[in-house]
Amino acid sequence: MGFINYCMRKYFTPFIRCVVSLVLLLEIRQDINAQINVVSGAFTPVDLIKNVFLGDGVEVTSVQFNGSPNAVGYFGNGLKDIQIDKGIVMATGNAISAATANTSSSTSGATSGTSVNDPDLVAITGGAGIFDCAQYIIKFIPNADTLRFKYVFGSEEYPEYTCSGFNDVFGFFISGPGITGPYSNNAINLALVPDPADITGLTFTNIPVAINNVHNGNPTNPACIPVFPMYYNDKIGSTTITYDGILNVFIAQVIVTPCQEYTIKLSIADKGDGVWDSVVFLEAKSFGTGAIRVTTVTTSLDGAVAENCDKGFVKLKLPEPADKDTPIDYKIFGTALNGVDYSYIAPNQIIQKGDSELVFIIEALDDNLVENTEVIGID
Repeated sequence: MGFINYCMRKYFTPFIRCVVSLVLLLEIRQDINAQINVVSGAFTPVDLIKNVFLGDGVEVTSVQFNGSPNAVGYFGNGLKDIQIDKGIVMATGNAISAATANTSSSTSGATSGTSVNDPDLVAITGGAGIFDCAQYIIKFIPNADTLRFKYVFGSEEYPEYTCSGFNDVFGFFISGPGITGPYSNNAINLALVPDPADITGLTFTNIPVAINNVHNGNPTNPACIPVFPMYYNDKIGSTTITYDGILNVFIAQVIVTPCQEYTIKLSIADKGDGVWDSVVFLEAKSFGTGAIRVTTVTTSLDGAVAENCDKGFVKLKLPEPADKDTPIDYKIFGTALNGVDYSYIAPNQIIQKGDSELVFIIEALDDNLVENTEVIGID
C-alpha cells in the first residue's frame, strides 16, 4: 500500500499565544474607555515589530531600534480617531501622550530626549536641525513580490506651524535588490503622498509626506495655501487624541524580489526644535506581502495519506478576501503521479472574488500495487 507525503513550507510565530492574550486584554479596556489607547513599555521596541507590526509573507531577520523606548508603543481602539484599529505608534515625544486630550500645550516639551541623527530625514527637510528622532532598521526577506503596509501621520505642529521651518518629517526608506534611489544605500522613500486621482491609494506622487507638504493652510498665515487638503483632518478640541491634525490612512508599497534580503528604515523626527510632537501610527499585521499561507491537514501525525483511508487537504489562504478573481501560481511535482497515484489536482485554479481560500483534496488512489512511499511536492 503506497503512502503520499506532503512537502510544504510552513511558518511559525513563536510566543503568539502570549501576544494574543495581551492584545485581547488591552482591547477590553479600550472598549470601556471608547477612545484610542496607547501602552508604552509593555513590549520592547523589537517585540512591537515582530509581534504586532509584522504580517504575512515576510521573514524578519533582524530589528534594530534607535531612540528612546518611550517614543514607541502599542495602540488600540483607534478606529474613531485615526481609522486604524490597532498597531504600533512612533512619536517624536512620549508615545503614551498620543491618547491625551487635545489642548494648546498638550505635548509641548514632551521630547523623547534622543540625539539620533538621520541624514535621509535631513535631506527631505532641506536642511539640518532634526530632533527627537525615533528610528527602526529592519532587515527582512519577502516571500512575494509586493511589500505593503498602512500608516497614519499626525502632528501638534498642525495648523499653526505649517509653511514654516518647523517641518516635522518622517520616512520609510527601503534598499535592496532592484531598488535605486537618492537616499542612503540607494534607498527610496515609501512615505509619499497618494495621487488624488486614484481612489485606491496605490498610485503615488513623488512628494514626501510632511507638515508642509500635506495640510489645510495656516489660520495665522494667509499666504499659506492648502496642499492636498482632502487628506487632512482637523482634531483641534478633541478629547481623545492630542494631535491637532491627523492625515488619512495612507499605504506604503513597493515591488520587491521574493527570497532576497531588503532593509527598511522607519524614521520620524521633529524639525527646527524639539517641542510640539509628531507621530506615525502603523497598522498591526500590515507589514507583509500578502503571501498565501499554506497549511496541510491529515489524520496521521507524519502528514501521510494511505490508499483507501482518510483524505488529506492542502489549504491555500489569502490574508483577506480577494477583491477580484485571483489566479494562484503553483507547480506540482514529486514521485507520486497527479491523477494516477492520487486524486487529480487541476492546474491554473483561482481564488474567486470575495473568497480567501483554495483547497486541494488529496486522496490516495488504490492501484493494487506494493510500493514504497511516494511524495507530492507543491511549489
